[in-house]
Amino acid sequence: MKIGVTALGSGSRGNAFVIQCEEGSLLVDAGFSRRDLLNRMSAAGVDPKLLKVLLVTHEHEDHVRGMRLFCRDYSLPACMTGRTADYLRRRETLAEKVIEFTAGAVFEAAGFNVLPFHVQHDAVEPVGFVFNRGGFRIGLATDLGAIDLLARTRLADCDMLILESNYDQEMLYRSDRQLYLKRRIMGRNGHLDNRAALEALDDLVSPRTQVIFLVHISSQCNSYQLVRELAQAKLQELGRTDIRLEIVEQAEPVETVWM
Repeated sequence: MKIGVTALGSGSRGNAFVIQCEEGSLLVDAGFSRRDLLNRMSAAGVDPKLLKVLLVTHEHEDHVRGMRLFCRDYSLPACMTGRTADYLRRRETLAEKVIEFTAGAVFEAAGFNVLPFHVQHDAVEPVGFVFNRGGFRIGLATDLGAIDLLARTRLADCDMLILESNYDQEMLYRSDRQLYLKRRIMGRNGHLDNRAALEALDDLVSPRTQVIFLVHISSQCNSYQLVRELAQAKLQELGRTDIRLEIVEQAEPVETVWM
């Protein structure tokens, strides 16, 4: 069995991930334009014709920008919660083929058992995902203001973990963003800061954890180098310098990590 994760890019201007196995591939979010998605897949060696389905975490533009055209051109169904589908349908931005799921209910997609779970974010009905195949487990949560008990339970003990580390508190405080936006970002339904993300690793990392992707890193209120240094220090503290660490940037995809 061979399982791969490709981060096509992550940040406030677009998010997309490909998870693949020998049965096919699935796309999590399509936050880049159709053309940009294809360019990033080409650069990362991902064949879009092997995609079976698109999974949508929530309705924000940086997660669904390319959904409609990409799904149309590759005849993909878009899977999302019912409330997310209703919202996008009212906005007339929904893909032609839609499959609705319920958070907490497992379904199958592209050879994986998929478990969506509620997360705390200022969207209609945002979710994270856990992907299981043959005892292999991948956890993903890209936008969440806090790691509550449910998220902590779902994301713990994964072979691969994809987790937001959005902002540095001091950099956000010093930024020229308006006060209401700072409060939104820092709220329990906003985004996860570096400190909270790394403190969560105390509970999330287990002996089976092999790879961690840190994602949705702010280009204005964080830095890739800072996130890398803080994460490396945390893994050293946990005695887990053997874990592969990927800091996912906005501009370029990360080559596929195979397990």
